[in-house]
Amino acid sequence: MVEHTAENRGVGGSIPPWATICDIIFLMFILMLLLFVSLSFAQVVARVNNEAITKEELNRLFTAYWKEIIHLPVAQADSRDVNNFLIEYVRSKIILNEAKRMGISVSEAEFEEYIRRNIGSQSLSPIVRDMVRVEVITQKILDVIAKDVKVSDNQITAYYYLNLRDFKIPARVLLRRIYAEDLDTANEVYSRLLRGISFKGLRAKEGESMWYSIQALPSLVKKQLHPYEVGKVSKPIDTGAGYLILQVMDRRGGGIMPLEEAKPMVREKLLREKKEEVFKQWLQRVSKDYRLEFYSLH
Repeated sequence: MVEHTAENRGVGGSIPPWATICDIIFLMFILMLLLFVSLSFAQVVARVNNEAITKEELNRLFTAYWKEIIHLPVAQADSRDVNNFLIEYVRSKIILNEAKRMGISVSEAEFEEYIRRNIGSQSLSPIVRDMVRVEVITQKILDVIAKDVKVSDNQITAYYYLNLRDFKIPARVLLRRIYAEDLDTANEVYSRLLRGISFKGLRAKEGESMWYSIQALPSLVKKQLHPYEVGKVSKPIDTGAGYLILQVMDRRGGGIMPLEEAKPMVREKLLREKKEEVFKQWLQRVSKDYRLEFYSLH
């Protein structure tokens, strides 16, 4: 039997050092256990390095995104939609970190202008505004990493001839548009147009003539204007807010858009595709510096 003397208890009867260490270890164990229980309760769905993304956070963000950007009830979303959103959210965290490292930021003026041009609505929640801000920052990163991307005339020409079907132009008609508030006036306009007489003085308003694809015209209009001879006039069409009379002013047959006319479209498309590939490669490269973990959403 060991006798607990002052000597083996420590000086002045204090707790021996080994007992203090055991207490500390036990306390750390309890704290880690509490942390584990807390995270399990929160249900972590992903990690970016040491930063955890919980299911509650994901649901809050996804609901705002689906409602304000997709404009659909969140009940219509499925698990694949949520998974894709989580991946994009993780990528957004990487993009923001890399932008900070590159010294890239967005001023409030730039941000508000982007919303005005690309979204329109100013009544966005703070959550969605943060998402949109990532889009602006992404574009600014792209301007830096893809500043040397070019498209040559030879590449444009090659794309054009390899994809001629994309440049098919449907037959089109140039339509004169006259509006009248009541049927009597509309009928008088129709009568005068048939006789080639001016309808000036009548309570009718003429809009700007516009080109329309014959294929895309409503069936009612097709029936009225077929076979689309120049000068052909439609009978008054009830719009619910007045009457519309149409007259064929010109017609162009279908065909293939000329190369010179197609060049700006092709250049923009190829530039966009090249920049997207540059960004994809850049994101794959920088993502290797992050420890990314994804867990089941169930």
